[in-house]
Formats: sequence, C-alpha cells, structure tokens
Amino acid sequence: MIVDLDLALVRSFAITAEELHFRRAAERLFITQQALSQRIRRLELLLGVSLFVRGNRSVALTEEGQRFLAPARRVMEAADAAVQAVQPRERRPLRVDVVDGRLAPLQLVRKLLEEDPELPLNLSMRQSLAAALPALARDEIDTAFGRVHDVQGWSAEFSHRLVRLEPLRALVPRTHPLADRDEVRIDDLRSCGIWQPRNGVASEWEHYVRRLADSFGLSLAFSGAALSDEHFLEHLWSHGEMACLAGADVSYTFSPDIRSIPLVDPTPVYPWSMVWRRQAGHPLVDRLVGLAKRSAGDWLTHVPGEIWLPAPDRALLRGAGVDVDAVRG
Repeated sequence: MIVDLDLALVRSFAITAEELHFRRAAERLFITQQALSQRIRRLELLLGVSLFVRGNRSVALTEEGQRFLAPARRVMEAADAAVQAVQPRERRPLRVDVVDGRLAPLQLVRKLLEEDPELPLNLSMRQSLAAALPALARDEIDTAFGRVHDVQGWSAEFSHRLVRLEPLRALVPRTHPLADRDEVRIDDLRSCGIWQPRNGVASEWEHYVRRLADSFGLSLAFSGAALSDEHFLEHLWSHGEMACLAGADVSYTFSPDIRSIPLVDPTPVYPWSMVWRRQAGHPLVDRLVGLAKRSAGDWLTHVPGEIWLPAPDRALLRGAGVDVDAVRG
C-alpha cells in the first residue's frame, strides 16, 4: 500500500517524539497545542496506528511510534537536503541543535533573533552533543552546543568555543531537610546523595555529574528519563532525600513544590561550548560566534569564590580568558 505522507505531519510527529510534551512541541512548531494534536491525529489516521500513549501527566511513544521515528527523521532529513541542494548556502536557514528547549543554548539563539528577527533558523534538540556530532559531520546541522569533553564522536574537523559557565543548583522538594537553605554547600550533599534522570545512552552531562560525585565522595543514582515536567516532579518526590543537580538557567516555576538552591564551596559550573565544522560552514555561524564573544560578559560571568570544573575542562578557561578566583577539578 502506498501512503502519501504530508511532511508537516511527519515533522510534527518527530518534534513531539523528541519533546514527549505537546505544549513544548507546539511552541517549537509555532502552532497551537490543539493544531498539533490535530496533526498527530491525522497522521495516525493516515497510518492506521496510534503513535503516542497520552496520559494525564505524560506522553510516551507506542511500539509503532518507536518504529516510525527513525524512518520519519530520515524523511525529514531527505526533504531538507533536497531543498538545500538547490539553495545557495547563504540563503538557507541556519540549522542549530540547542540540546533541549529549556537549557542555556537556546538563550544565545534568542539573542541572535533579537538582533535580526527575520533571521532564518531551523532548531533541533538531540538531547546531547554526542547525539548531535554525527549530524554535524554529515552537514545535517551547522552548529551544536554541549560539553566538549567526555563526548563520543569528536573529530579534528570540529571547532569549538566556550560560551557559558553555568552555575549548578540543587533541586529538592519543599519538604527536604535542605529546602530552607539559601545556599547548599557541596559537602552538605554527602548526607543525601544525588539523583539524576537519564535519557538513553550516557551523555557528556552524565560524565560531568559522575566526575563531580567522585571528586567529592557523593553517592549517585540514575533513573529512567523524565517524560514531562510533572513526571520529573514525581521522580524527585520518589527519591526521598536525594537532591537533583540542574543548571541555574533552567526555570522550575511550573511547580511551587521544587526549590532550586545555589551550590557553593565550591560552585560547580557546567562548561557549554558552541561547536561547528572548520570547513564549508554556514556564513551565519560566524555571526553566532561573534554574538557569543559579545555576550561573554554575561555568559562567562565571573563566579565569586571558588568554582569546580572537571580537570579536562579547565583549559577552556584559559582559551576564553575567563577570570576566576580559584578553580578546583
């Protein structure tokens, strides 16, 4: 049986599968949540299968949805490649992987749009730099963000620049013994340990957390992925007195039950870098690099007191000319 697939429906499915959250997927597509639901329903009717399991607090792929995802992504990539083949490089959108729509890299892209609201952009969210590098090598994206150490797939063809030192925070429920603190010392985490959700294979973020836990003798546990904000909150409550680590740029205002508390003595910082190909890059990559340089005063803000970075990442500070009081790692 031959089925004519509507690319808009396929793209809506793939983005919803990445987010596992209809509101966030609709925001990425610049459509309403109702319109997105209608697109997914039309695609399901066309294929004759259900692609998502929709619960009160979570969304998950069905078995059919899981099987459809990889071919759907290939269809999108082929369509994008067909368009790019007949467009001059300077006219096509800048393709940027921002890891996740809630994280720091999206803020830099927003600054670029503030400077030029008509700038053509195509965003993707592959959840880690390790997942984005193969796409970067295949010229499916123009630039990506992440931590450049402890990452699989690195090649000499890539350039990178440190763009953000993001202080980490401890996330705890409001009933947690540390919840009334204005700051939490790293040593305070020895009494409760760290819990982190895990999305599929180990990422450079996971390696960073493991290095932090080993450096300070903290117990560490991982669980399955958090499928939505509400699912994350359920995980946080279920892990009792364990704390979760997250970046200071991530907002948790969706729940009054979560306290996000700065970590100190020392302050762990996560090193976000921008990565691109050395050769035949999109001309707009240079504009994004220039914006990162101009934003360094805000994004590479001096953190008072002592910071902690894994030893492999400390060379990035010298390369970016970052001034810090003291660095541990």
